Amino acid sequence: MSFLVALSLSTGICCGIWALIASFTSLKLITWIGFAGCTAYFASGKHGFEGMKTAFFALMSGVASAFVAVLISSKFPTVGGVAILMTGIISGTMCYQSKLKELWFIPGAFLGCFSTFAYLSSGGDIMGPGIIPHLVSLLCGIVLAVSCDKGAGLLFKLFGKEEDQSN
Repeated sequence: MSFLVALSLSTGICCGIWALIASFTSLKLITWIGFAGCTAYFASGKHGFEGMKTAFFALMSGVASAFVAVLISSKFPTVGGVAILMTGIISGTMCYQSKLKELWFIPGAFLGCFSTFAYLSSGGDIMGPGIIPHLVSLLCGIVLAVSCDKGAGLLFKLFGKEEDQSN
C-alpha cells in the first residue's frame, strides 16, 4: 500500500465519521465548516501540533477579520460602499498580518474569514452565541485533519511499502 492509498483510506473513513457526528443536530456542528478547518490544516503543509497551531491561528484571525468587517459595516447599513471598502481593507489586512510569525498562513486566514461570511449568509449568527457552532466546527475540522493524517501514518506503518521513486 502506498502512502497515498493509506491517506485516501484514512481520509475517507475519518471524513465519513465526521459527517456522521455532524449530522446529529443536537451537537449543532456544521459539516462543511469542519471541512474548511480540515483544509486549512492540510493546506498549511505542516503536520501534527505545528499544523494544528498554524491552522488554528490562521482560521481564528480570519474569523476575527470577518467579525470586524461585519461589525463596522453594520454601523453604516445605508452606505453601500462601506461593505466594499471593508472587503478591501480586511483582505489587505489578512495578507499583511502574515508578518507576524503565528499568522504567516494567509490562505488559512481567508478560509476562516470567508467561511464566516458563508455561515452568516446561510442564516448563522456571528454577533452572539450563534458563533459557537461555527468556531467549534472549525476546530473539529482541525482535529479531523490530524486524525486523517495520523491514521494514514498508522495504516502505512502497518500495511505500506515504499514506492520506487526513480520513475
